[in-house]
Amino acid sequence: MLDLGQYMNIRKTFFWLHLIIGCSAAIFIFLMSITGVALTYERQMIKAAERSDYPAAPTASNNKLPLSQLLIIAQQYPSKKIAQIVVENQPNAPIIIKDGRKTLAYLNPYTGAEVAIPGQGTKTFFRKLRAFHRWLTFDGSFSQTGREVNGVANVIFIVLILSGLYLWLPKRFNNRAFKQRLTLSGNYPNKSARNYQWHNVFGIYIAPVIFVVAVTAIFFSYKWPGQTLKNYVSTESVSLAKPVEVSAQQSESQLPIAKQLTKVRQYYPQWQSIQFSLDNAPTNSKVYRVDMGNGGEPQKRVSVLLNASTGEMIQEQKFEQLSTYSKIRSYIRFLHTGEVFGPFGQTIAGLASLFACLLVYTGAMLSWRRWKNSRKVSANVSAQVN
Repeated sequence: MLDLGQYMNIRKTFFWLHLIIGCSAAIFIFLMSITGVALTYERQMIKAAERSDYPAAPTASNNKLPLSQLLIIAQQYPSKKIAQIVVENQPNAPIIIKDGRKTLAYLNPYTGAEVAIPGQGTKTFFRKLRAFHRWLTFDGSFSQTGREVNGVANVIFIVLILSGLYLWLPKRFNNRAFKQRLTLSGNYPNKSARNYQWHNVFGIYIAPVIFVVAVTAIFFSYKWPGQTLKNYVSTESVSLAKPVEVSAQQSESQLPIAKQLTKVRQYYPQWQSIQFSLDNAPTNSKVYRVDMGNGGEPQKRVSVLLNASTGEMIQEQKFEQLSTYSKIRSYIRFLHTGEVFGPFGQTIAGLASLFACLLVYTGAMLSWRRWKNSRKVSANVSAQVN
């Protein structure tokens, strides 16, 4: 068992480690935290901007073009991969044509004409803000140097959280000591006392959330965490059967895509978006990918294989049936933003990032105060010697 002297030496080591690395990475941790606050409701703000730019229904008629006609128009867009069509559960939402992750075009559902990218200004703003958050660039471009700098800052942040938890523990375990570190007194003799208590109280409450945010960020900064995870967990999942190509004569008895979509909507009445491929040849079945969440809730996504002739569900692939690796990576991606828990999770992550800014400020002020006091002591000692 450690005696008091050994305990204080260990505590002193942790303190100076906490102070030195905290000062070295403070500006980068602050920048990541403050931009994280600004990105809290990125998805909702982009969606709102998109909806404001959706094409209005023509005054003469509110009827949309048949989906079959829109798909014929979509086939005219060249793509490197098999093009994907995305239908959103929003009034007046355009039909989206995608080539992998790249969006090729947005089609007016009433006329079939290509429309400007909805919410373009808002998307550009958040794209550049996200790039600065990840790579410290101002123009939205990727920077390996910025990625590495933020990666090191993230590692330091994790060490700060862990060392801070140790330093938070009182020297003597009693109710009064814990109360001082868990509650705000509101009565401070000076700013240093206030900053010290803010640093302790707010720090302990946000530590679990910030720890998750910082650890998940490591997967964005480095490749080795993902590769290590892949080596230790299962990558096998329950896959959907592959659709088989059929003859043109057989395809004549198949349901139109519009009726197949109606079936999918009936199976999943809470759908928010449905994505399917724009196949070049008819097949006996078709895969539809349904998102019933906000776009950041992977547990609310499902893929379904439909019989192209009857519209009956042949097979379903839920989130639980994905490989362990895919599930963990999905959770890591959206735990970082809190989106996996919906708006509530986003709010918690945003507030934690905001209070992380406060921790940087109070920590910097306490360090500055300590440095100024040490200068005064040095000056007094020099004066006495002289």
